[in-house]
Amino acid sequence: MSGGQGTGTLLLSIDLELGLNHQEPQLQRHLDEVRRQLIESTRDLGLPATWAVADPTLSAATDSILAAGSGHEIAVLGERAWLGPGCGRVRLGRELTRRFDCARRAGISVSTLALRGVEQLPDLDLLLDHGVTALRGPAVDSLAAARKSDHFPIRFGIWTPPVAWKLPPKARWWTPASWLIRREIKRAIRRQAVAHLEIDAPRMVAAPEPALALIHSMLRYAATKRDAGQLRVQTIGQCAAQALAERTATPSRSILRPAA
Repeated sequence: MSGGQGTGTLLLSIDLELGLNHQEPQLQRHLDEVRRQLIESTRDLGLPATWAVADPTLSAATDSILAAGSGHEIAVLGERAWLGPGCGRVRLGRELTRRFDCARRAGISVSTLALRGVEQLPDLDLLLDHGVTALRGPAVDSLAAARKSDHFPIRFGIWTPPVAWKLPPKARWWTPASWLIRREIKRAIRRQAVAHLEIDAPRMVAAPEPALALIHSMLRYAATKRDAGQLRVQTIGQCAAQALAERTATPSRSILRPAA
């Protein structure tokens, strides 16, 4: 790349499930519309993303996501109801079988567990037993908090991406958020590092129209940088496979560093 320009990496996570206390049919219809628009945007721009659903085999979203043909990844969304404190190893093993092993038998490639509302998961050996190679922690609302979070990329054979910044932001500061997103992508390019953004689709349901415009603008900007050869847009699973394959290679400057 001329002029010393680097190549950064952007990870896009999209969480699709409503909370257990927000299962009203009207909210689900709104969520389906948000999902449709996000699929169309990522498809038209050719941007792959990691889409987290509760159960890939049962989710109505799985087929439409995979049919988009953008290199999307389906991940399992892990919540306190089945992997939080007190659930136990027996139940965790049973749930991992249902959500990962059954999905693979149905022809759905799935290797990433995305946590929501759960900070830590001690039973990493069970994840390995069920073919989990990437563990995404919960996203945070503050970009500063995401940058300051400790990051240990590989633990016990499982890759962990940098902590994601959750979008849209809680506060309605759309213009600053748009500027901060672009700055974060530029930082990843300059540092040849990873920027991780998580689109919270349930939050989009309650957000006003500028939230969706913010997301579309961010996606277009990422596509422009990708087309200029300055940015890779990858799924968590792709980054995990690359990092795990390289872990025994000669140490070198990795693109899988957080953009801190």
